Amino acid sequence: MTELTMRRTVIGGQTTPDDYEVIWDELTIGRIFRGVGVGGIDGWSWAVILPNVPQRSEHRGGARSLAEAKARFRSAWQHHQISYDEISKAREIQGRRRPWHR
Repeated sequence: MTELTMRRTVIGGQTTPDDYEVIWDELTIGRIFRGVGVGGIDGWSWAVILPNVPQRSEHRGGARSLAEAKARFRSAWQHHQISYDEISKAREIQGRRRPWHR
């Protein structure tokens, strides 16, 4: 199985602390970031995202730590059933990334 890696999310040419894209086989498949949650409590959010695949509720969630968010993301990705055609379409879409991702 190809490893999951993380890199800083870039939006509008800028990065922010504690905001990461998750990469699998050179394809962005999701995001993990820290933010303020319900009641003003810091927490982490994670989401498995492919641009052409509907996202179900089990493909996103929250966590108390980065390690927990990574573990939950990995579990969701491992159980996410995607086809070769869906991966091919996601690669095509990612190849035409929007200008604010540069």
